[in-house]
Amino acid sequence: MKKKKKRMLSIAGMCCCGFLAAATAISGSSAYQTDHDEVVNIIRTGNNTIIPDEDFPTPTPVPSSGSVVKKVRAKNTGDVPCYVRAYITCSEPVKEFTGLDTTNWLKGNDGYYYYKKAVPVGGTTTYLFTGVTVADEYEQDNLEVTVYEESVQTTDGQKEYTSYQDAWKRFGGGGQ
Repeated sequence: MKKKKKRMLSIAGMCCCGFLAAATAISGSSAYQTDHDEVVNIIRTGNNTIIPDEDFPTPTPVPSSGSVVKKVRAKNTGDVPCYVRAYITCSEPVKEFTGLDTTNWLKGNDGYYYYKKAVPVGGTTTYLFTGVTVADEYEQDNLEVTVYEESVQTTDGQKEYTSYQDAWKRFGGGGQ
C-alpha cells in the first residue's frame, strides 16, 4: 500500500509540475507573441478658400440709365479644387448686368449664380458680369452692388464630385 501511495503522490507531483510548466509556457508564449507599437497619424483637411477678384475703377457720378464697369469673378487661393457660387444684391434697382456670362454661370432657383466648372488651385472663374447699367429710377448718390461668394471642395473624403450640382447638394445647399 505504501508503494501505491508513493506512486500516486509521484504521479500527482508530476501532474502538478506538468500543469505549472504548461501554464508557464502558455503565458510565456503569449508574451512572446504579443507586440505593441504606436503610430501617429496626422490628418489634414483641405483648405478651401476663395477671394473676390474685381475690376472696379472709381466711377464718376453716373447719370440715370448710365453704365458702370464692374468685373466680378472668384479666385481659388486654397489648396484644393472647388465649385463656386455667387449671390448679388444691389442698393438700388439695376436695369441689367452687362456682359452677364450665362454660358459658364447658371442662375439657380435660390437666387445664386452657380459656376458650372471646378476651379483649380490658383485658378479663377470667368467674369460673372462686366458692368452694371443703372435703372431709370436711380435716385441715390451711391449705388452698392454686393457680390457674396461661397465655395465647396470638389471632393468629400474619397468621393470626387464631377458636377457642381452634386457637390452643392452634398454640402447643404442649392446646386440647381
